[in-house]
Amino acid sequence: MHKLNTWLTKPSIEKLPQGTGGWESIFSKIYQDIRTRRKSKKTLATTIDQFILASDAIFDGIIIINESNEIAWANKRAKTMFGIDSIKDKTQPIQYIFRNTEFTAYLDAEEYDQPIHIKTKNIIEDIEIRIISFGKLQKLIIGKDISVIIKNESIRKEFVSNFSHELKTPLTVITGFIETLDASLITDKPTKQIFNLMMEQSTRMKRLIDDLLLLSNVESSLIKNRSEEINSKKLFEKIKKNIKLVDKGRHKIIYKINYQFNIYGSKQEIESAFTNLITNAIRYTPNDKVININWNAINYTPIFEVIDSGIGIEKKHINRITERFYRVDDDRSRSTGGTGLGLSIVKNIMIKHQGELNISSELNKGSTFKLIFPSDRLIKNDN
Repeated sequence: MHKLNTWLTKPSIEKLPQGTGGWESIFSKIYQDIRTRRKSKKTLATTIDQFILASDAIFDGIIIINESNEIAWANKRAKTMFGIDSIKDKTQPIQYIFRNTEFTAYLDAEEYDQPIHIKTKNIIEDIEIRIISFGKLQKLIIGKDISVIIKNESIRKEFVSNFSHELKTPLTVITGFIETLDASLITDKPTKQIFNLMMEQSTRMKRLIDDLLLLSNVESSLIKNRSEEINSKKLFEKIKKNIKLVDKGRHKIIYKINYQFNIYGSKQEIESAFTNLITNAIRYTPNDKVININWNAINYTPIFEVIDSGIGIEKKHINRITERFYRVDDDRSRSTGGTGLGLSIVKNIMIKHQGELNISSELNKGSTFKLIFPSDRLIKNDN
């Protein structure tokens, strides 16, 4: 017992005392236990080293923070992305090291379903950040370098814009010449058909170029002022007038507009979004059917709604119909004058206004398109 007490004051496997009888068995078990622990510790250390090496090889910046948002660990890539030193900045609140208002707001909101895109002044300018909660109130921050993606997207948008502008001038000339010709004076049937086809296709191409330019402008944020006060009465008077010319009395269009509610936004973009949804409904709703147009605010949330009684959309298409040039039915879309860009324009306009486009549909019964705006864009007109 004396030998064990002496050894316990300064335990060492090399100096473990020898015992006899029952003590020999006890010392033997202690020896085996110490060896097992040493082996486990060595294995754990090797595993940790391998994890650190693997994490440092990843192209994404990875940071672990505790419940107080203090840095617990970070890989090498995080230093380049966020300017974090994993040793020096350990236990420091991440907001103090990576100072970015958008990131701080995202972190504090604790709504991490979607990643956010942040522009920084560090070596990597464009970062997509996603936060994942794990363990006991810990969070994993993953930063992805999207600089190349943003650059390529910018080049694509610039190309589309320049290409559309270059096409618009010669097309305007061609369309102008066709319009000056008087089809009523053409008596030859085949020639008249050719003339009508030329007119139809040039008009369609003009609409396509106009939509491409509008989409390019929306995506590129060329329309900077999205805080104009939009008077709903004036807006819908203009929309009703234009829709009447488009529909030509083929449908029963019912407007339920609450003029008490105005919104902040881009007049040009909001008018385009509302008109696009109504013309879509006209395009895909059989003649003599009803189309409902609603504008109201529910719990201080402005909502524009178009409900048609048309052909409907299959569920498999709903998630994709806002993609550029995606068509559920190519032939029908072309025959009704669609460009395949309308819903893409609407979706991008709503993104720029911090809103959302909600689509629900039932095949052969109709579709409902909702534009839901944030409550801070609402203006209540008490007059």
